[in-house]
Amino acid sequence: MLPTMDAVAALSQYTKVPDDEIPLLRAALSIALIEYPDLDLDKEMSEISSLIDGIKRRNDSIDYTGETLCSINQYLFSKLGFKGNKDDYYNPRNSLLNEVLKRKTGLPITISSIYLEVGWNLGLDLHGIGFPGHFIIGCRVNEGIKYLDPFNSGRELTEKSMQKILDDIYQGRLILNDSFLKPLSKRMILVRMLNNLGGIYLENRELLKSLQVLKCICILTPDSAPDVRDRGLLNYQLGNYQEALEDLTKYLNLMPDATDADAINGTVKKLRDNMTNWI
Repeated sequence: MLPTMDAVAALSQYTKVPDDEIPLLRAALSIALIEYPDLDLDKEMSEISSLIDGIKRRNDSIDYTGETLCSINQYLFSKLGFKGNKDDYYNPRNSLLNEVLKRKTGLPITISSIYLEVGWNLGLDLHGIGFPGHFIIGCRVNEGIKYLDPFNSGRELTEKSMQKILDDIYQGRLILNDSFLKPLSKRMILVRMLNNLGGIYLENRELLKSLQVLKCICILTPDSAPDVRDRGLLNYQLGNYQEALEDLTKYLNLMPDATDADAINGTVKKLRDNMTNWI
């Protein structure tokens, strides 16, 4: 097997690619290189292509969106057995697309990404939605937009069921509004995947992997000040002082009036003083 790139290098390929040209699933597989540095992306993509070809053959004679959605649901969830992992939600494997494909279970965003790719290949006008706490999908149809929940077998969502999701997660503190239903770009879908994974790594004190996640996020969104700051603070914690200095200086340039600017300036001064003493 040919050697693969690490996750940062793999995602760097998409830095200047227009969002609609980013290959969502291949980019999502690149994230798994953090956990599986020898992962064969081409082999994984070949398996995804076989999955998509299987559903295409079943839809040759279908030209109605509603029937196509039913066919996708039947194929992915009934035939292949994909399902949301409700019993072991915070397992990092739920965020790694190769594991989701192998185990047929994952988070809302990873299951939805597979659903998106299948739907796009069947000509459906689908988009991801960064619904608070629970990623969902929108499908444009003649009468408007159908909202779908691939984590729960592709069920169609109503305003009532979406509010129920919010109530279950936020105990009634959030009321459904239109801003929760805006399409999410492919780039930001990848960032949300990374944030999910990074949160788990931090909880487990896997700091080197957490740093890899932050590096990937900063590749995709280089001017995201909070992520640049967090990468700098983690570099500082890990003893990567030159990298920490660069990150924290960039953060202050991006957000000179940040509420934590004084504290970050203090860390930058300490780094500069120490590095002067080391020379």
